[in-house]
Amino acid sequence: MSGPKSARYTLTPEQRRILAEARERERKTKRELDKLQQHRGELASLKERLSTATTSVDMLVDRIGDGNEVQRSIHNSISQIETIIQETAGLSKQSGLENLQVFNSKVKTIEENARKIVTQYESQSTEINAVLLKNIEDSIAAGMLVRIDDEIVKPQSHLESQKAKIKNRLQEIQSLNISSDLQEEGIAILKRVQEITDDIFIDNYYAMTVLPYIKICKAYEGQVKEYGEEFDELVSKHRYYSEYLGMPVLSFTFSMDTLNFLRNEVAELELQSAKLGEQQYISESLDQVMHDMGYRVVGSREVVKKSGRKFRNELFHFSEDSVVNVTYAANGQISMELGGADTCDREPSEEESSVLCDEMVEFCDEFPEIERRLKEKGVVLMNRISMLPPAEEYAQIINVSDYNMTEQVDVLEVVSKKQIETRKQVLRKE
Repeated sequence: MSGPKSARYTLTPEQRRILAEARERERKTKRELDKLQQHRGELASLKERLSTATTSVDMLVDRIGDGNEVQRSIHNSISQIETIIQETAGLSKQSGLENLQVFNSKVKTIEENARKIVTQYESQSTEINAVLLKNIEDSIAAGMLVRIDDEIVKPQSHLESQKAKIKNRLQEIQSLNISSDLQEEGIAILKRVQEITDDIFIDNYYAMTVLPYIKICKAYEGQVKEYGEEFDELVSKHRYYSEYLGMPVLSFTFSMDTLNFLRNEVAELELQSAKLGEQQYISESLDQVMHDMGYRVVGSREVVKKSGRKFRNELFHFSEDSVVNVTYAANGQISMELGGADTCDREPSEEESSVLCDEMVEFCDEFPEIERRLKEKGVVLMNRISMLPPAEEYAQIINVSDYNMTEQVDVLEVVSKKQIETRKQVLRKE
């Protein structure tokens, strides 16, 4: 070892604040991108429902000149959706947090407006079809030839009327902010309704199954309205911190139990992320300082001990045939040691130990400057573990074959006094 130098470093409060703000800004940017993608999907779905609605509304306007306001609102909404989807197509992380927030606000407004129009139309669809049917019947009575659209139905029986009412109620529920499980349950209920052929049974099914389901959905939506924003934010944080820590990304469905779980889980993940971010910043700062002082990285490796402890090593070029080995431990400890380079495991010779000791002195003289520059970057000493002076007993040979080398280094080779005398004798004989 090169007069071993081991210490744990930490950040100044100001630097820790800067890192936390940068990390949160990155998270929020990613969150806005995720929200934008969700909004685009919702808008595409709403556009499809609005396009379907235009069939009956356009016919209503064409035949009796009624429904112009509804027609205009539907077509305007479709046009707005098409425009905003185009505008948001090129947005990315590079667009900046503020721009993404502005666009998301704009998209949300258009989405809410489209949803209102869809709900309004679907609640009036029965009335619209009834008006169209009456007009068609009047035309037939007057001897006029008309085309009856598939969507236009005859006067309904009680069974058909109940089915239509249930369908409308379920469509309204499907437009609410409910879970995928509740949406699937609603689809299953509607499918069952279509299979019912008895008036009494349909009434009982409506009272015993449909109404309780609607009540559950509305209660769920009430919870979403109150806690949904907090839930979405926690899910966003959980996803971001999981990715940051290299952990599996999980999916969550809103519920109060899940909300409470996320509150605790996210707090822990945030703490772990802050520690990891601090260690990464310290490592990057040391790399930059070493680089600025003329040391360049020539190799690295990851080490996992049998105990499970992890270490990361970086080799910095020091002289022609010597390197500085920097070890980063998972607990934040950093160790530095100088050694001669070779491609095998061996002990240094007496002469090599002497040469390496001289280089230790040189490196030790530069070490205070390293820590001074680290301090300028907000990295300060937390506790000194060892700071041993240069000595031949700490001389070592570092086997560079154990590292992933990005640059070749010369092998340490010091000619001993015995070798020098032998060479002199050979020269005298010659």
